[in-house]
Amino acid sequence: MYLMAVDLGSTGIKAVIFDYSGNMISAGRRRTKVTYRKEGGKTHAFWMPDDLWERVSGSIRDSLSYIDDPCSIKAVSVTGFACDGVPIDGKGDWIYPFISWHDSCTIEQFEWLSHYHSFEEIYLINGQRPWNLNTIFRNLWVKQNLPEIYKKIYKWLLIEDYINFKLCGKIATDYSLASTTLVFDQKKLDWSEKLFNIFGINMNIYPDAYPSSTYLGGVSREASKKTGLKEGMPVILGGLDGLCGVYAAAGDQHRDLVGVVGTYEHYHKCLDRPILKKEGLRSTIICQAHVIKGKYDIYGVSVSSGILEWFRENFAGMEEQEAEKMGSNIWDILMQDAERSEQGANGVFMLTDIFGSTCPVQDNYSRGAFIGISSTSKKSDFIRAALEGINYKGFELYETISKYTETSGEKIIVTGGAVRNELWMQMKADMCGKIVEVPEIEESTPLGAAMCAGIGVGVYKDFSHAYKSIKKPSKFYYPDSKRHKKYMEYYKK
Repeated sequence: MYLMAVDLGSTGIKAVIFDYSGNMISAGRRRTKVTYRKEGGKTHAFWMPDDLWERVSGSIRDSLSYIDDPCSIKAVSVTGFACDGVPIDGKGDWIYPFISWHDSCTIEQFEWLSHYHSFEEIYLINGQRPWNLNTIFRNLWVKQNLPEIYKKIYKWLLIEDYINFKLCGKIATDYSLASTTLVFDQKKLDWSEKLFNIFGINMNIYPDAYPSSTYLGGVSREASKKTGLKEGMPVILGGLDGLCGVYAAAGDQHRDLVGVVGTYEHYHKCLDRPILKKEGLRSTIICQAHVIKGKYDIYGVSVSSGILEWFRENFAGMEEQEAEKMGSNIWDILMQDAERSEQGANGVFMLTDIFGSTCPVQDNYSRGAFIGISSTSKKSDFIRAALEGINYKGFELYETISKYTETSGEKIIVTGGAVRNELWMQMKADMCGKIVEVPEIEESTPLGAAMCAGIGVGVYKDFSHAYKSIKKPSKFYYPDSKRHKKYMEYYKK
């Protein structure tokens, strides 16, 4: 028997099947499509609901095609990214597409809040410094710009909630996703009427919130025909993608911080109760309900591999051609180039704020820079400077969360797409001066969601039992004391 998880990512959708020990059996994939459309003289970015459902259904069918019997799937759960939601009417039909996080239309609403309301008041309830992409700003934008649409809203469903609704007809969300809206009370684990009143939004348009692993319902006949899943198969509430990945990699780890390194880099601490302090607001630290029932997660975020993607797209044309010609991975070639440069990148440093700065200093207007360039600087120095710059930011982030949560572990548990990059992981160990442990698990985010599914149908007794059932061996990267000392000197510069 197996478990399935659907992982909704910004660049791709995956439907992954696991056995009860956490081994990946099969995966179906589709690319996610952002649709750009002009409205009112401005170009907006959307996820189209029907297109999203088609791609999810296709990925599920593809994954099922690799196993003999679809009835061997015990349950399915959905995980994915935060904030983006869709309004539906009383019939369950969507009435306006998902406003994508690629769209900056809510800047005006964010600026209004920053001028007229206290961020501290909101943070001490919700645990997150306001961000223009928080769901509530989309609600306010629709109310102000599309009042006829706003009047028709029955419920506003976050992107994972919409797929659950399409699968089984149940309208619900989980605590971890609800936390990203900016209007969820972390202590009460329920919607905050006080915060909704600040924005003038009807609280009833949000679905009821439940813990991850809650049973939602059975796959409907229509969804069964569309996806190939067995009619009546349990649909179990998953949760926020990053927290599902952290759970699969480290369980309810209390001793060490857990890093997720991909497009973004974030460091997590699992706790029994929320920490809601002014210092967290000043450092843009997030405190929210975990996918692990009864637990909270403290973390900070900065852009990570997105910096390298930018470098590749703009400066690695020759390497792209070489990779295509040799049938190689472009990242292997770029990392080989980076290794040709010495530690410190021959004096070249990169400030990696090309998308602005987040934790521990939120500054949307900060910008990136290369400095220390000389006549002897080579392309390999720039590649290494970009990688080192990301790791300096990561170290700053790690130190911030460590101090805030009073954590002083000897290692960092790391998961995410970047763990396949050995140079990156060794650099992280050297820079932080700590052992980096990389659990050898495939697809940690959907695995965490699949574990929630298994808990929901009794395959596992609880979250602890599920983690013990799938725990895998790890690879370790040990810090070099000499390189650590040098990196600390460079970090001060």
